[in-house]
Amino acid sequence: MIRICISGMTASGKTSLGHMLAKELNIMHITKHTLDAYHKTMEQAKKDGGGHIKIVETADQRFAKKFDDEIVEMAGKNNCVVTTWLGPWLVKDATLRVWLNAPIDERAARRAKELGIAKEEARKLIEEKDRLTINAFKEIQKIDVHDHSEFEMELNTHRLSQKEMVAVISMMALNKEKKLFV
Repeated sequence: MIRICISGMTASGKTSLGHMLAKELNIMHITKHTLDAYHKTMEQAKKDGGGHIKIVETADQRFAKKFDDEIVEMAGKNNCVVTTWLGPWLVKDATLRVWLNAPIDERAARRAKELGIAKEEARKLIEEKDRLTINAFKEIQKIDVHDHSEFEMELNTHRLSQKEMVAVISMMALNKEKKLFV
């Protein structure tokens, strides 16, 4: 099975790259948005009388654990690209782990455009989100997102196009997967 896990700081390009890569490889893309859609479907089924999953508030630590468990479960059953902060640490049998780098100014420009806000405001939002997320992962999961010793690849999303990154990641993942069957 191919399981590619992509991580990086806020607005580094994880979701966009993951979507393009999953489409190129014709495999599932697992991201927070995938799980949100799953939960909405289950919540609707619950309203209709058929669902059995309780939706938990995102601020609750139990939700964080449930979210992590769902990612691991979905990845374990599918060829996939996982684009969440902790995917590379959670999916133990990943084919390939990729960290995306981008300068803070580039990430702020992307988020400012996305949200329609000033670049400086976006920068402050990103820095705060990164700080809170990194601290929470250290405290809750005991994971240091700055430790990339288990990653096969780090890419600069400011210097490479998405098309270039898809080509490199696809080639490396398919090559590694081929070796598993030799």
